[in-house]
Amino acid sequence: EDVQELGNFRLSPCGRERLPLSYAPHEALSIEYARRVVDYESLRAFETRDGRGWGLCCARRLRRGDVVVEAIGRCLSEEEYEAVDQTEYVVSFDDETLERKRAAGDDVLYIDARQQGNMMRLCNDSETPNLKLMYWPLQRGGMEPPPLPRRAFLVA
Repeated sequence: EDVQELGNFRLSPCGRERLPLSYAPHEALSIEYARRVVDYESLRAFETRDGRGWGLCCARRLRRGDVVVEAIGRCLSEEEYEAVDQTEYVVSFDDETLERKRAAGDDVLYIDARQQGNMMRLCNDSETPNLKLMYWPLQRGGMEPPPLPRRAFLVA
């Protein structure tokens, strides 16, 4: 199920209701990046020729720095992640960031797009990748302590 419009969410304690994740003002994309967001409607799923399954392409030419798609899905705690059998569609933060998030008690550690996510889950691994993962908010020098990222985007 594509949950792009809903955004990231948690499940209620009973497991039946999606609770949208709210973000603080500093977690919104900066104007610089917001202007570079690719329209979600221009993304297309396609079946790969080499048997890897589905892939993702864009109907328009991408420029370096374009924000292609946000990782959207169910946010998992450490305990919920450990119960997941197949993790290939679960987005995580790098090890250093995960450790900082755990120490701060931040419970947005993993984003699970297996059953309820968006088209980011169709991006395949590549020996010559054309997208990179960007955590948001960015870790910029001068901010003490640096903000913990709670969002992830694929950027051209």
